[in-house]
Amino acid sequence: MNPQDELTRFTYQASAAAWPFFAVSTITFGMRTVARVWFTEATIGWDDFAISISWILNVVRMVTFQLALNATRRVDPTNLPQTVPSATFWALFTDSWAFLSITLPKVGVAILLVRIFRPQPWVRTTIMSMALGLFVVCIGGFIVCFVQCSPVAGQWDPYQYPDTYCWPRNVQIDYSLVGSSTSAFLDLVFAVYPGFVISRLQMPMWKKLSTMGLMGLGLASFAFGVVKVSSNTTLLGSPDLNALYTDALHIGLWNSIENDFVLIAACLPSVRPLFVAKGPFAYMRSSFRSLKSNNRQAPIEEHALGIVRNGQLPGVTDQSIHVRYDFALKREPVGPKGRETPSYNFEM
Repeated sequence: MNPQDELTRFTYQASAAAWPFFAVSTITFGMRTVARVWFTEATIGWDDFAISISWILNVVRMVTFQLALNATRRVDPTNLPQTVPSATFWALFTDSWAFLSITLPKVGVAILLVRIFRPQPWVRTTIMSMALGLFVVCIGGFIVCFVQCSPVAGQWDPYQYPDTYCWPRNVQIDYSLVGSSTSAFLDLVFAVYPGFVISRLQMPMWKKLSTMGLMGLGLASFAFGVVKVSSNTTLLGSPDLNALYTDALHIGLWNSIENDFVLIAACLPSVRPLFVAKGPFAYMRSSFRSLKSNNRQAPIEEHALGIVRNGQLPGVTDQSIHVRYDFALKREPVGPKGRETPSYNFEM
């Protein structure tokens, strides 16, 4: 089998491998959205916005990856000026777009960890700084991919722009290696940190292990990230056109799988409300059945209290009691003998 046929065969294999993971991540995101909107009383937070935008970025990445695969199949060695530019552009775009689609979910995970575990200020600052810092660095990586050549279009259409000037190729590759390595490290940190916190809590072992498992899926993202870093190194040197497409699409495939696992890991911790009590289908059925009637009632945070006067049934009144469900745990001060007492105050 000649190299072009092998490359074409790989494009079909990559497509068959990438779409199932994308479908699972999309279903998981949909379940999370339903759980957050209809099955919890919590208000929508910044992590919800970050994860929702991350899913949109992932859709763009998946579509452009498929376009890159389709364009690569159409590359004709006898007509390179007409078939190479499209394949090169989409391969470059989908690999560059992964800078954004893979790192933004980590910002959502960071916000989620801070919201759930309420860490100390320095831990909270460290978590958010790492996630936001990586996202800013990767925005720079996406920009570098498209400003490294003048004119810009010369890097994917050298036939029309033969006098294109570009930075050395290792600049973009080294930048990608730094971003990919840092991203993989952050996957590891965000997967291990919840387990460290949960292991110290007083809760049933089965619940502790299941929670640690859900929030530790980032370990899979870390593994795929390491493989992707290794794949990035294959772009070093001066590969021929066929080898360049093969290496770029391999990176695109690992980007795709890592991106989907990052999104799944970000969404799963919030899916649990769908599967509590009576099981998923009974719970969803009863909840959606009551959703319409619930929408006609007062919001959960505000309850109107009717007042009985002269033995009459309560009527409509504009007097109301506003009930806040937020509470916090506060440890009692140090005891008289210098030991902390094992009691807590509830602040309503």
